[in-house]
Amino acid sequence: MKKLKVLMYSVGLLILAGLLMIGYGYTRHNLNFTCSSSNSSFHNNAESTPFLTFSQNISFTRSGAAFLYISGNIENENKYYSLNRAVIYDYRRIGPDEYLMEVTKASRSGGDNIPAELENKYLMPLLSGVQRIIRIRQLPNGNMVFANNAGPFLICAVH
Repeated sequence: MKKLKVLMYSVGLLILAGLLMIGYGYTRHNLNFTCSSSNSSFHNNAESTPFLTFSQNISFTRSGAAFLYISGNIENENKYYSLNRAVIYDYRRIGPDEYLMEVTKASRSGGDNIPAELENKYLMPLLSGVQRIIRIRQLPNGNMVFANNAGPFLICAVH
């Protein structure tokens, strides 16, 4: 009888520990959505002309991975370069709506022909090993807003 009680307590503790681990994992990696932005542009300060125009699709999983597919172009000195990248991030929650994202793999595909100097100047957040902190908030319509310390930089339509 005593062995049965010990066995039952042990099984109960194992189940409790498992539930706590699942809950901990959920709080660290609580995003689970796919969204896209159809067209985003970044402008230079001098002439207020777009130098980077792109569309993207990003998926977050509860396992702590995010997959970004981005395509578009960069204009520099009246020359256009194609952007076509697949980027894999590891992410974890560090605040109520703040996430630390680290690029674990970035690969070019298609006709991506951006030179290294422009890549380092404009695309640093897409290079392997780079970490950044972003805020992700859901709008009342279900879409997501991505922001950094400078303010919102992307509204992503959830699908």
